[in-house]
Amino acid sequence: MNCTLHRLLLSSATLALIAFHVAASLSAYPVVLGANTGECSVPASENLVPVRREVYGNGRIIDITHRLTSDLPSYESMGSLGQFLWLAFSMKNGSLTNNSEMKLPAHTGTHVDAPGHVYDHYYEAGFDVDTLDLEVLNATNRSLWTRLHFASTKRAQLSPTSSFLKKANTMSGRNRCIPLLLLLSSIYALAAASLDAYPSVPGLDAGGCSVPTGEKNENLLLMRVFGNGRIIDITHRITPDLPAFDSEESLGQFLWLLLSMKNGSIANFSEIKLSAHTGTHVDAPGHVFDHYYDAGFDVDSLDLEILNGPALLVDVPKDKNLTAEVMESLHIPKGVRRVLFRTLNTDRRLMYKKEFDTSYVGFMRDGAKWLVENTDIKLVGIDYLSVAAYDDLIPSHLVFLESREIILVEGLKLEDVPAGVYTVHCLPLRLLGAEGSPIRCILIK
Repeated sequence: MNCTLHRLLLSSATLALIAFHVAASLSAYPVVLGANTGECSVPASENLVPVRREVYGNGRIIDITHRLTSDLPSYESMGSLGQFLWLAFSMKNGSLTNNSEMKLPAHTGTHVDAPGHVYDHYYEAGFDVDTLDLEVLNATNRSLWTRLHFASTKRAQLSPTSSFLKKANTMSGRNRCIPLLLLLSSIYALAAASLDAYPSVPGLDAGGCSVPTGEKNENLLLMRVFGNGRIIDITHRITPDLPAFDSEESLGQFLWLLLSMKNGSIANFSEIKLSAHTGTHVDAPGHVFDHYYDAGFDVDSLDLEILNGPALLVDVPKDKNLTAEVMESLHIPKGVRRVLFRTLNTDRRLMYKKEFDTSYVGFMRDGAKWLVENTDIKLVGIDYLSVAAYDDLIPSHLVFLESREIILVEGLKLEDVPAGVYTVHCLPLRLLGAEGSPIRCILIK
């Protein structure tokens, strides 16, 4: 047995944690009547109906992001968003896979603003969305939130005629504020670690409207750990130098400044053009199964319960593809639902090389088949642009995605992260009709 994995896994505490979070739905998509998930052949595509929802995991996860559709309103426009997604490569036209591309304003639908949106000196200094503090965007003080939830729940359960409320209503105005002040002080304690959306950076005056120079501050680009080490960003930064699948050239320009404050606009507005399978991304079954693509099993209907929960990060033996033999040697226990595989790809820093490298490590067909048949894994993550080895590119994808029970996350950034158990949070864009999507993934200790 792999000794490192043995020490990590075979403790009752770890296994109990993983077992506690076994998903209510074990499929990447809810079961649909009329679809035979055990065979490669399916009924007519009209019998396959994806379920679109906002609540997952028996109510524990609520999606508050708007679905990206052509009818979405566009800021200060009399028209809607319009077409933003098209199929650049189609299996109907002879391609081995379906591959979409998208073109979107950076402020489309549910979105975040960085200070460079309205402050040109911040735009020039590099205060962009990539440098936002994930501690601010992701609350991790679970014990505090549990207390607040309990307090708010008990408050909601009190009737207007309860003795507590009668007593509270007879208080003077000043005394009546005490419970509210206690609640606010508790919330304030949550923010103690970091009160700024951006960490303090030497050389930048956060208190003034001016900054020393218009040069980008490289310190901002180095951050990937937040909240005193509790949050680790495992998503690769999207840059022009990012490798593109099966291409000798890198991604290239993907971002344009459509409206610029230097040219008289009241704000800076960027536009993005990307492949749906850029950098760290997720695959939906329609990527390699055309009938699933036609039926609408896209990234918007993936189960967020599978993409968010306890996960195991494991190290794969060096210089080996993930075969059935290698998978068996990892001794991943039953009950583990999410596994991130760190391979030689990380050591070779393949995601930092502009040219696509066909010698990357991935799953061979027999390794994929062994995983499907012998484990409970529903989320498979890997550290290069494809979960499948180049020599078994399509066969391995077919094995993984045929049943619609497994979600593939590719291109993860796993260097300098200790192997072990974490809580993973991966959220794809809600791209209606897309068979893939860039995805933001973080680990929380």
